[in-house]
Amino acid sequence: MKNYILIICFLILGPVAVAQQKALYSQYMTNYYLLNPAVSGFEKDWNFKAGFRNQWVGFEGAPKTFYLSGETALFKQQLRRRRAQPYHGAGGYAYTDNTGPTTRTGMLLSYAYHVPLNRKVYLSSGLFAGFQQFRFDPNKIQLADGSNERDPVTNAGRIDAFMPDLSVGTLLHSEEFFVGASLFQALGNKINEVEGSEEPSRLSRHWYLSAGYRFDVNRKLTVEPSFLLKYVNPAPVQVDINVKGIYSLDKSRRKDKYDDQVWAGLSYRTQDALVGMAGIQMLEQYQLSYSYDITVSRMRHHSAGSHEITFGYRLKQ
Repeated sequence: MKNYILIICFLILGPVAVAQQKALYSQYMTNYYLLNPAVSGFEKDWNFKAGFRNQWVGFEGAPKTFYLSGETALFKQQLRRRRAQPYHGAGGYAYTDNTGPTTRTGMLLSYAYHVPLNRKVYLSSGLFAGFQQFRFDPNKIQLADGSNERDPVTNAGRIDAFMPDLSVGTLLHSEEFFVGASLFQALGNKINEVEGSEEPSRLSRHWYLSAGYRFDVNRKLTVEPSFLLKYVNPAPVQVDINVKGIYSLDKSRRKDKYDDQVWAGLSYRTQDALVGMAGIQMLEQYQLSYSYDITVSRMRHHSAGSHEITFGYRLKQ
């Protein structure tokens, strides 16, 4: 198993990163804010989310990720005065991602501006700005041939890199649909220079393109298909195809986003996993969801899948 962790470490630290550096989430459908700063203030209420992901269970040194986020629209009193007017959104999130000998910790603040195109459709642009700290501990690695002292990566000592971080995004949205694009780690900061390498290791720029639509089948049932396209050079494009079914438990005739509800969904992530997920919304404020990834890549021979849980709290305005 340690050999696989070594591969991951070298992919992250080497001059050419062929795997995603950013943390992977299966439940981003419950919190698109993680993928696009332009989402800030989208639902206008205060939305707080906390999530934990345990990836590749049974795999020594596998990724473990935790995050805490919060976002809302600003100046809500003005929004009640008239319809279809521009508004501001703001928020922030903090995260930590541990994979074997590497640790990534960051904190980002966001701002977004939403402009109405008509009474129902808005176009928003936003940014994340903050910092990211990267740490690599070679003491957690033991090379198979005992060559730690000769290898330029493990022999260089612990690496601590503190870097500014900037991400940007845009979002076209309404109550029925959304289309968004974002660029993360836009600065491409240098992490470290490895002896003998022509190029230093850097934070790779990550591109995301997402879209989704909300179909009201009837008053009780809603179906939400969506997709997410991810690209980081020189890795191949990865696509998530998702579908989510929501069932309202409220007995009133009018459907509302605050209704008590249960939902279930499926997602297929190319070259990686098939994901099953389910969740519940209670008392107009509380949300709880769980997902399980069935690994379909070669990692399935060494992993018992991945678990992810998310808790949300919405403060209705």
